[in-house]
Amino acid sequence: MRKILVILVLITALNLWGTIGFVVNSGSETLSRIDFETGVVDEVFCVLGLYPNRVELTSEFAYVVNSGDNSIQKIDLNTGNTITDIYIENSSNPYDILIDEDLAYVTGGLINKVYKIDLETDTVENSISVGGNPAGMTILNGKLYVGNSDYGTGYSNCSVSVIDLLTFSVETTIPTEVNPQFLKAINGNIHVSCGGDWNTIFGKICIIDPILNTVTNTLDIGGVTSNFALMPNNIVYVADGFGSSLYAYDADTFEIIYDSLNPFTPGGTMVTSKNENLFVLGGEWGQNFTVKVLDVNENLINEYTVGLYATDIKIVPEAVSVHDKQIPILQYNLTNFPNPFNPTTTISFNLTTKITENTELNIYNIKGQKVNNFPPSSCHPEFNEGREGTKFSAIWNGTDENNQPVSSGIYYYNLVVNGNPVASKKCMLLK
Repeated sequence: MRKILVILVLITALNLWGTIGFVVNSGSETLSRIDFETGVVDEVFCVLGLYPNRVELTSEFAYVVNSGDNSIQKIDLNTGNTITDIYIENSSNPYDILIDEDLAYVTGGLINKVYKIDLETDTVENSISVGGNPAGMTILNGKLYVGNSDYGTGYSNCSVSVIDLLTFSVETTIPTEVNPQFLKAINGNIHVSCGGDWNTIFGKICIIDPILNTVTNTLDIGGVTSNFALMPNNIVYVADGFGSSLYAYDADTFEIIYDSLNPFTPGGTMVTSKNENLFVLGGEWGQNFTVKVLDVNENLINEYTVGLYATDIKIVPEAVSVHDKQIPILQYNLTNFPNPFNPTTTISFNLTTKITENTELNIYNIKGQKVNNFPPSSCHPEFNEGREGTKFSAIWNGTDENNQPVSSGIYYYNLVVNGNPVASKKCMLLK
């Protein structure tokens, strides 16, 4: 029993290792920083502008939408210092921000526009008119999908605008249910959270086929549906505008798991995810909000207190090199078997070449310390014929570089090609 508990602790620690989150506290007008590995919370990491709303993160900066100031506040993630304020437009009331490489897109909630921002110069370089009161956005296959909530006319013309990012022009407009406020690209479809009118019209999820440009499925969730978080088990969790519940459904079959008649509680107003953890932001008006961390089995791992009336939470993304962007990680098919293992496991990967001269495997422990290394000569081809490139493997016998046995626990194995880390997986040694 003790071994099982130790393993569970190690898995939890690994999933949160190096995980940093930021929370926008609209009531406090502050940005909080949470180190989920150490549990340290800096409630006032940075003072924000007027009516802060949403945040988007790169590996270096936070971009906070200050709706009352009609601007985007750029903040250094290391120091908490404000680098600059990117002014949008008078009376634009910016709502949401989405970053795509060196560009950002911002919705102007009151003047029905989407703005394109050059993040190298921190200036607005273009804008385009969309539907009424645009809110959330997502990107799929070179298209920007914008939810037009149209609350200004009583939700009379709710829709999603599809913008071609190459020409920055509206390609088409897709009618939706009431109040399409949050969007997310999931498994090749666009999922749209239509929150209803907060009164008699209740929340629904619209599934848009991006090829047909039409709603192909509608899920009657109920409540006031908020944003999405996708977990590794292919379950989509949906926050609740009132913060009392969480809803969920299967991303492939669209089978509803939790709805307003059978919610998961306690809930939250915003959610996000990383690895096998779900982060739930919620609280009561006039009080400090909390961030609850759940595992993939919906067990509560920890809880953290942030500022007043928090409106958004994001996790800092891992830095991606130019090489990683050009060569998709998935093509390497890095895996090991058996897993868990004792005493040996075979680590396999694919290459589009039969030469491993510039390829190596490194093994790291949970502290990030290298414990073993497999040079190119140790990576053996498993087959060649009839395939482009080949599959390679190396056998790890649970020892370090000095051939000494390592202890039970979780280890990372990292594939390096041409000096660049291209894929990483975890395995568990049980003794």
